[in-house]
Amino acid sequence: MNNNVERQLKNAGQIKASESVDWMLAHGVSSITTNDLAALLGIPKNHVPQRMAALKQRNQIVTPARGLWVPVPPEYMTWGAPPAIEIIDAIMSHLETDYYIGWLSAADLHGASHHAPQVFQVATSRAIRSKTAGRSHFQFYHRERIRKVLLIQKETKSGIVYVSSKETTLLDICNDVGIIGGLDNAANLIMELCDTSYTDMNSLVALTEYYPVTAARRLGFLLEYFTEVTDLDYLKAVCEKQNTSPSILDPQGLPIGILDASWCIKVNREVLPDV
Repeated sequence: MNNNVERQLKNAGQIKASESVDWMLAHGVSSITTNDLAALLGIPKNHVPQRMAALKQRNQIVTPARGLWVPVPPEYMTWGAPPAIEIIDAIMSHLETDYYIGWLSAADLHGASHHAPQVFQVATSRAIRSKTAGRSHFQFYHRERIRKVLLIQKETKSGIVYVSSKETTLLDICNDVGIIGGLDNAANLIMELCDTSYTDMNSLVALTEYYPVTAARRLGFLLEYFTEVTDLDYLKAVCEKQNTSPSILDPQGLPIGILDASWCIKVNREVLPDV
């Protein structure tokens, strides 16, 4: 049970279903489980969906995961749910899953907003089906390295969320080009991310341990030719230590092209960023 919910439940009297959303919002309860909601209403837990049906139909409460209820503040009722960033931590905590906000969604939070993401992209420690809550569409990607890569915490109205660091985001973009809309968009995002703030190359190089060498090579190539980042020698040295066949710049293209020997990568097409 959430500590805040537990504390509030101890002090709560009998609450009617029609009063429950106002009570939750007034007491800072941003999410509640079916069991806790049943205790709040003084009813069996299997009666909760029926009692809450009218509020759910009026977009006053939403269930982004089975057994989890999220009150909708008045300013978001036309959306049908709070924004994705306000409820993702509650969803993942309820599902007992490690996570971080990544790829396009992380890039947007880091200031690279050239292309507003159409889905909210989240790395998770186990496979989870995509979800929709109001206007928000969640896309989850199972990744083994969640506890190893560098993350940051970002404050929200409802608490905190975990976001891939700028350096983790750069490597994710280059490792999962298809997820972020292709190679040209990868170049766009990398240019914007490197324009917004300092890139910690020591942290970035340390992170390459958890990624295929192709991601590091692709990132190095794009950093060298499309940004003003200059301290690439350490990254290049790490890539050179990998005694593997050349990587492909665009994984969605054919394995042909001129070899860029400095990054051991076949340039199989021209990169055309639009920023």
